[in-house]
Amino acid sequence: MVRVFRRECARVVGSERTTVRGADSMLLVLQLATAQVHKQEKGEFAAALSDVLAAWKGLLLDKLHLSHDTVPLPEGYELIRKEYERFLKRTNTVDLPDVHGMYSQLRRTTDPADPPTTQLFEFLRGRAQTFEEAEQACQCPATPSHRARLDSQMQRLVRRLFCSYLSLVVNTKDDLAVAHALNTPSRALGRTAFADLRHAAQLSHTSLFLAAMSFVRAIQLGGKGYAPPELDPLRKHLKGLSQFVHFTDQLEEILGETPEPRYAAASRIVSSVRAALLKSLGNGHPVSPVVEKTANELKERIQQICTIQKESATSSGISPSRPRAYAINHATAYEGRETVKVLMALLDEEATAPPSRNSVELLTEDQDFLVGTEEMSLLMLFRSPEIPTGLSPKPLRKRVQGQHGHVNFKVKGRVIRSQFACTYLDDAPPLNRILEFPSTSQLPTCVHPAPRLDVALKPTSLAHWGSGNKAALVQRTGNAHTPTGGPGPHLASVQTVIKASKRKLANRESVEPGGEEIQPPQKRPASAACSLRTGNRKCKSAPRKLLAGQGTLTSFFRL
Repeated sequence: MVRVFRRECARVVGSERTTVRGADSMLLVLQLATAQVHKQEKGEFAAALSDVLAAWKGLLLDKLHLSHDTVPLPEGYELIRKEYERFLKRTNTVDLPDVHGMYSQLRRTTDPADPPTTQLFEFLRGRAQTFEEAEQACQCPATPSHRARLDSQMQRLVRRLFCSYLSLVVNTKDDLAVAHALNTPSRALGRTAFADLRHAAQLSHTSLFLAAMSFVRAIQLGGKGYAPPELDPLRKHLKGLSQFVHFTDQLEEILGETPEPRYAAASRIVSSVRAALLKSLGNGHPVSPVVEKTANELKERIQQICTIQKESATSSGISPSRPRAYAINHATAYEGRETVKVLMALLDEEATAPPSRNSVELLTEDQDFLVGTEEMSLLMLFRSPEIPTGLSPKPLRKRVQGQHGHVNFKVKGRVIRSQFACTYLDDAPPLNRILEFPSTSQLPTCVHPAPRLDVALKPTSLAHWGSGNKAALVQRTGNAHTPTGGPGPHLASVQTVIKASKRKLANRESVEPGGEEIQPPQKRPASAACSLRTGNRKCKSAPRKLLAGQGTLTSFFRL
């Protein structure tokens, strides 16, 4: 049935690269469709196993046109089926019931008759069993050991991984294959990276692989105006996405570079996947022998398929390659066409393989078994991680203060400080620093101001300075000069008194009891009025004032 569909698929589907989904792949897609419907209705991307198995039986009966009146259907079954069909169309795939529906119009008179639908139904449900399988089951123990179940799970996962890479070479729209192969071998593309890639694919209305490839190409080849923005979530996973796209590019380049197509190119693709897996696993990993065994089995089967295709082409006398224009019109690459046909035949055989006996184990098995990370099923991978809302029971300031109260960081030993040690804040500075080095706010703004003398001179004594000066002139310290170049007679005596008082003040400050260094003296009130007789008149001396810049210079040297 599948061979007839592959031979005449150009009549019913739009692309020759359409792949067929087997029973296990159909069940996984149905689980994702059920979870998507529950998210739209209930807001949670989850699917109960009972709902998936009930929808699975109803889906098979509907697509095979069998009666399902007595079969209970889960809530929202119609929406689940629509989502399932939408997923198949988006990924350019068809399932076995669809192939069965198209077989009647595609088969020729020489082809066998249409197989009964009940037989296909039992096969997809996993109840069909050949005589050899029944005989082998009788010889095996009824309860297999845990080690046997683990080995079978390893073989199934490794074989599915190889087929996922082969499916990406044939059909780049297969999102399920991207989910299996994106982070195997490990590329640091976990659940968050897959969710960001899936959101980017939904925004651009394309597949997961094409979204990743377009992003990497825009970074590598695009100019400044075509590069993705800096806030693009995929920029955090640029390294892993680049490795994934580069590896798939290497697999596709083998199709056109291999001089001998078919077996040589297909075996080289399998060898490349095997080498990448063994490199990531390392020596002594328990999965390494399973990888070697699976790669050898696939190579042997590829050689058998190549031999069968050559014999069928020779006997019929028709070349297996179609005209170039036909390939271009149907979006099929001309180079490597023979290798693609071999890979599609191998994938078709995997789709028609008997389904897993344990459906629950299939739906909940670990997809990252080969990577060695935490357990994660396919449903958990497609579920978007929870986004932190930023809400907390306590404000950030209170939480930081509470943490600071419990944790006291102390530095043990001496700490080497640089020349900028003054920038460090000590918990308790020594007392001598406080006493010996007062701050600038403790320093007096004007220390020992010089007394200001208001000297009133008689008009008669200043008659030779000018006839216009009739009022009393107030002369300050050392600023009055006679017209002849020297100070006046009264001002000279005033300057002598001021100089003597300054010398006494300096000697008193420099010599302190106890031989200690000079301490900043306290402010003293202005000196009492000094009486100077000028003739018969007494005058009171004003407070002395410092020279310009003297207060600043004194404070500088004291600091």
